[in-house]
Amino acid sequence: MQLVIENLYDSAGLLGARRVFRVPRTLPATVRALDASRWQVHPALYDADTLLTLRDARLDENDREIALAGGVARLNASIGWQRMADREDAAALLRMARDSVMPRVRLLLSVMPDHDTSGFAAWFAEFAPHAPTEDGTLVRACKLYGREPHFQRNLDAVWDADWLPVVFTADPRAVLAQAAQRQCAVVFRHAASAADVDAMHAGPALDVSRWVASSPQYLLPVEASRRASLIVRPPLSDDTTRDALLARFNEIDLIATDHVARGSTTGPGLQSQHHFLPALLTLADSLDVPAHAVLGRASSRPAMLFGQDPTDWAAALVSTDPPREGSVSGIDAARDPFNAASFKPRVMAIVHGDTLWPTRHLIDSIPLE
Repeated sequence: MQLVIENLYDSAGLLGARRVFRVPRTLPATVRALDASRWQVHPALYDADTLLTLRDARLDENDREIALAGGVARLNASIGWQRMADREDAAALLRMARDSVMPRVRLLLSVMPDHDTSGFAAWFAEFAPHAPTEDGTLVRACKLYGREPHFQRNLDAVWDADWLPVVFTADPRAVLAQAAQRQCAVVFRHAASAADVDAMHAGPALDVSRWVASSPQYLLPVEASRRASLIVRPPLSDDTTRDALLARFNEIDLIATDHVARGSTTGPGLQSQHHFLPALLTLADSLDVPAHAVLGRASSRPAMLFGQDPTDWAAALVSTDPPREGSVSGIDAARDPFNAASFKPRVMAIVHGDTLWPTRHLIDSIPLE
């Protein structure tokens, strides 16, 4: 079906003159046009750090709805290296990712500390030179964890292959020293405090290309009672620590959710991707900065780091006055750091080319005849 978007003010011209779109999912037959006078247009996001189930090499429909609700058009999905070592599973995962549209799924190798990591370095040395990275389906990066027993060997293997390590470690200074010696790049995950930022920026800036990443749950208030009940690494901090981190916001390069989908792991992790764009717009307001100063850390910057494909470009249509709260399936309330009422904006749709993908917020807002 086709849908006309009326009265939409697109100050940045992100949609050009397009106002008639193809809709690839069912809406009530009577809906031919929507009044978007209370909507805004923003770049859709690239969530560079997620863990999805991808069971049977398929994107769960709940995970699709969660991404749409969060304004996410592209995401990096962490894949345990053992799955890529299994030829049949790897082929299926790569097919799924190549065929993905909304969101566009890109695979990110991960050396998970809760699995055997002893064989990774040897396997990776053979895999990396012939890895199927040309089309961007598999990014030339690998997540590593400082607490796993073979971290140093695995870090060396990633650097030796000229891939990008995406590291969560309690000792960023030691990794920076090695990166400077090798003249290699590194991404640090989970800047949760000003002290983390200090450690991740230690050492001469010219000697190493380093990227510092944080997440909304460390940058926005989380209710004290909710904060105490959430299990995540690193743990959520109090308001004083958060304020000190926000004072260093200009030293944070990337923002990603670190979203852990239902059923993807038995370990710690939060579910916040469905809040992503509303949370970042709220953060921009609280910092009193233009929206693009925050959104760029979750759109153009990760695209620049992990590889840009102009055909992936998309825009999010956001309501500043949503009629009512829409539901999003697949979220465990016990793992959601935010109360949905904290965020006034709601993502109503994502536009990719001439296609408009309605979110659950939009579908739920349409009155039943």
